[in-house]
Amino acid sequence: MKSIDTTSGEVVSIDGKTLRGSVDTANGKLALHVVLAFATANGLCLGQVNDGSKSNEITAIPELLGLKGCIVTLDTMGLDMEG
Repeated sequence: MKSIDTTSGEVVSIDGKTLRGSVDTANGKLALHVVLAFATANGLCLGQVNDGSKSNEITAIPELLGLKGCIVTLDTMGLDMEG
């Protein structure tokens, strides 16, 4: 993902979402889970990454962190308690 120039101090929220209705039990496919960066002041999604499963959300976050000059918020799924 390319670096995104943001206004100094702008809040960008990073969160994972499981897309409702995306599971395909007939073909053995799990629901689609994406991690996205959301510019709260503008109401825009700056980028999203398919992380494959909810347990891998922490590995998808670095792909979205090409952000500069902003405040980044995330929930506990984005914390690495071992590192």
